Amino acid sequence: MKKGIHPEMKLVTVKCACGAEHKFYTVKENVRIDVCSSCHPFYKGAGAAGMIVDTEGRIEKFKKKYNLE
Repeated sequence: MKKGIHPEMKLVTVKCACGAEHKFYTVKENVRIDVCSSCHPFYKGAGAAGMIVDTEGRIEKFKKKYNLE
């Protein structure tokens, strides 16, 4: 690697909107994020099943069509 052309990496504390703090290496001084693994629904246990919104009964139609129930 050439010397003097790469930015210096620093260990910084990343602050989430939920109040959680995580440590990462980055070139920025202050980092704030909206969601993290502490507050995102996927990591809190809601998972993919909690994220599916079926307003028109598409899942039921699919299951009925292919005899999955």
